[in-house]
Amino acid sequence: MVRRFLGIVMLLIGVGGIVLAIWGARLGHRLVDRIAANFDQTLELTSQSLDTVSETLALAKSSIADVNTVMETAETTADDLAQTVTDTRPLLGQISSVASDQVPDSLETIQQAFPSLEQVAGVIDSTLTTLNNFRIDEEILGLELQYDLGIDYEPEVPFDQSVRELGEGLEGLPESLRTLEIYINVANNNLQTVSRDIRTLADDLGTVNGRITELDPILDEYLRLITTTNDRTRQMRAQINSEVQTIKNGITLAMIWLAITQVAPLYLGWELVTNRRGSDSNALS
Repeated sequence: MVRRFLGIVMLLIGVGGIVLAIWGARLGHRLVDRIAANFDQTLELTSQSLDTVSETLALAKSSIADVNTVMETAETTADDLAQTVTDTRPLLGQISSVASDQVPDSLETIQQAFPSLEQVAGVIDSTLTTLNNFRIDEEILGLELQYDLGIDYEPEVPFDQSVRELGEGLEGLPESLRTLEIYINVANNNLQTVSRDIRTLADDLGTVNGRITELDPILDEYLRLITTTNDRTRQMRAQINSEVQTIKNGITLAMIWLAITQVAPLYLGWELVTNRRGSDSNALS
């Protein structure tokens, strides 16, 4: 009975080992396929993400190139504007000299001459009025004699009054023009400040533009690294797909080896159950 029980146990162990080997082979294949599928999916998502990053960097590189062009244009414009403002300052100085010095002096000279002009204008007005009124309308020896000088002078405002009103209109104008010097000088100083600030802005734009230019090789290096990483990711996917079958074959061989190791327990158990080992021992003895 003990031999038969031991034989049954050995048979169960052998059969269980073979079943375990078959189940282990199937489970190992499924596990390897699942791990490979998950890993392949992860690598695929990684590759897609790297493609997106590469496209983003390429777009950033193109955008930075456009910004660089805009910054260069802005820098050139700022320099030109600063130079234009600088070149305008002498014109303001000349305008200040003319408007606040030469013109007021000339106006004052004219104002000083206006009293004399008014007297002369009065004489001219009186003379022209007299000549305008000169008429000869007589009858001599039965002949009508009509004659005038052909002067038509009947102004609404007398000439001397017009000159006086013109002089009165110039009153205070020289002083007003002289006060312009203050405002023109302020504007000139402001233009100097603006020109200096614009040049500073141009220098800052040049500095920023230089730093933007330095980004280009850095982006190129990032693009190179991402491209290399993406290529290696694709190679890894291909290697994994090729190695999965090798791993599955290895698991199959291991399970076959495990199943083969159960042949001895099966054989020994079978002999114990059929009591052949005992018969063989008695025969030998």
